[in-house]
Amino acid sequence: MIKSRGTKGKASVTFTVDPQVGARTAAVCGEWNDWSADAGVMHRDAEGGFSVKISLDAGRAYRFRYLLDGQRWDNDWAADAYVRNDFGGDDSVVDLTALAEAVPPAARKAPAKKDAVKKAAPAQTAGKAAAPAAKPSGRTTK
Repeated sequence: MIKSRGTKGKASVTFTVDPQVGARTAAVCGEWNDWSADAGVMHRDAEGGFSVKISLDAGRAYRFRYLLDGQRWDNDWAADAYVRNDFGGDDSVVDLTALAEAVPPAARKAPAKKDAVKKAAPAQTAGKAAAPAAKPSGRTTK
């Protein structure tokens, strides 16, 4: 399973099934699609496994399982956690809470610092990189 931060509060998750499970068909079923096998149909890859990329709301965790050949349930053994279900088994969990965390303030201010460096360094000779701007000491001089 591969997770990445998307835009507008979303996360992109690529679910994968190993070819060694020997399935002819696979679907990922979970809380986000009301456990529907039709909504999470996975595509066979060149090695004989399956994958599908799904956009989910970041900031929460979701239970899911794989439905293989329309009748056999399997977990993702690389899941973030496992939770008991009402059928005597376990559900896999994908945790997207960390992908909803705010971008650190330093990352948001990076473009402003870049502009300040451009203003502070007048003309440069061609081919030379600008020297990094010195950090302010916190003191002012008159």
